[in-house]
Amino acid sequence: MSLAQQRILIVGGSNGMGLAAAQRLARIGADVLIAGRSQSRLDAALARIEGRAAGYVVDFTDAASLAALFERVGRIDHLVLAASSNAAWGPFSATSAEALRRALESKLIGYWQTLQAALPHICRDGSVVMLAGAASRTALPGTAGLAAVNGGITQMARTLAKELAPLRINVVSPGLVDTPAYDRLPAEAKAAMFDGAAKSLPVGRTGTADDIAQAIEFLIANGFTTGALIDVDGGARMAA
Repeated sequence: MSLAQQRILIVGGSNGMGLAAAQRLARIGADVLIAGRSQSRLDAALARIEGRAAGYVVDFTDAASLAALFERVGRIDHLVLAASSNAAWGPFSATSAEALRRALESKLIGYWQTLQAALPHICRDGSVVMLAGAASRTALPGTAGLAAVNGGITQMARTLAKELAPLRINVVSPGLVDTPAYDRLPAEAKAAMFDGAAKSLPVGRTGTADDIAQAIEFLIANGFTTGALIDVDGGARMAA
């Protein structure tokens, strides 16, 4: 399927993997719409996208904000859910139920509400791509909260691939990817973490945002793929 002229909305498209997907899709001629919480970040992202692109402010945890977004956006061919969340990191014994609730609200429920709001506006032969995470595909101590949230997204998507057919629903599960989310770490600590992870992976390196963007492009373009989960993790699920 040619994506030229197709309208693709990326929620969470102002940073990291969402922005990389917007850049890649715009380069091949898609009409890219990005949505995020911050106007300044949207403006900065739009300056980095070569091609047709527009930005919209939205709080994807708020139903009224989502309704207003889709009234403005109108018809779309494809939806990418790439928004980040409040992560429930840490040992199970020390991770509170409240931390898990915040993580569920800001990602799983956020994805749920966004797709519900999008349904009247998305083409029936279009697609939805959701970003989950490698924590739900491994068994890494300290990530039970992440696994719960991202595992919920994966199972939700598989069910919706049947329930909402012929709309295609797919998931990308990224591993450790170098995005601005890790810039809050001291430079030496970040370098040590990424170097250590690279050595543990079969591919010998950690991921880039464009690695994830390539998978998103494939799932949007391939009209014969639905209910799929693509691990773009360098083999982390085998190395753990």
